[in-house]
Amino acid sequence: MKLGSKKQLVWFGVMGLLLCATAYTILSQQSPRELAAAMARADARLLLLALPVMALFIACEAGATRLVLGALGCAQPFRRCYFYSCTGFFFSNVTPSATGGQPAQVYYMNRDGVPVVSGTIDMLLVSIGYHTAVVCYALAALYFGRDLLEQLGGQVGVLVGVGLAIFVVLNVAMILLLFLPGPARRLGRFGIALACSLVKRLDRTALEEKLEGVLAQYRQGARVIARNPLVLVGVVALSGAQLGCSYLVPYLVYRAFGLSGMSLLQVAALQVLCTVAVGFLPLPGSAGAAEGVFLRTFLAVFGTGLVAPAMILSRTMSCYLVLLVTGGVTLVGHLRRNMAGRNMKTSCNPLRGVVS
Repeated sequence: MKLGSKKQLVWFGVMGLLLCATAYTILSQQSPRELAAAMARADARLLLLALPVMALFIACEAGATRLVLGALGCAQPFRRCYFYSCTGFFFSNVTPSATGGQPAQVYYMNRDGVPVVSGTIDMLLVSIGYHTAVVCYALAALYFGRDLLEQLGGQVGVLVGVGLAIFVVLNVAMILLLFLPGPARRLGRFGIALACSLVKRLDRTALEEKLEGVLAQYRQGARVIARNPLVLVGVVALSGAQLGCSYLVPYLVYRAFGLSGMSLLQVAALQVLCTVAVGFLPLPGSAGAAEGVFLRTFLAVFGTGLVAPAMILSRTMSCYLVLLVTGGVTLVGHLRRNMAGRNMKTSCNPLRGVVS
């Protein structure tokens, strides 16, 4: 068995253990009949609103992809960009650390005639927009929801702190690579030298070559922004709208149970912090961890009797059901491309001096 396959098995095993632990915690407090009875009380009309909300979630990323590809001279129809986003969601949620999402998107873009380098730049700018939006939401939630922090508890609070620090560092690193490649190169080489001094088996030359490859991609991304400065603004705005859709789902569940007393912003702020707390964990779809953090964070919102049913409904509408639909879309799109062969490819004219 290959090393990569062993690692995947380990992570899926960890995910399975976390899901089993969460299920045990829930069932030790409520029987399956009690859970079903509680979920049956929820207003189905409000729950169904989560479907178009999550469809819009996918559409926002599709819009960002279409915007960047258009700026690169590789414009694709919106329906194809929607397919890329569905593919990204599906593979991100079934691979550790969401590592499979972007490569799958670039693969299908390439099958549609988009050069790999253009698809990679698109994913780069979309990632920057996403991380920027996450950090902005998290800082806003911490500032305006200071009174909600007590609900998180010590363990979740630590996860939020670590998660936010990681998101900030990643975002700063990407922006530094994009706009200040010189300092980024020096920092990167310093980090490589330090790592190689600590771990003797690392190949310094190979790592520095990879660093130069990454810097080359970021240079091309910077050229796109220089020619179209509003592209990054649009991508960040669409990423903000995309995340807003996912943060809305717990509030729809909250209202579906007929609860009141907390505003949309308060419930959304808690969901923002939940997302930050588990977003950095190398688990497929944050499965297991996301459920556990939800149970602890939203206990004061839903109460002991409803927090588990609320978690099940929220995760079903925002993750599991979407995973099922996007998996189906990915399968259909894959089969269509296999049958069509090269007939689905569109012409791509990369901007001279930006992508070669």
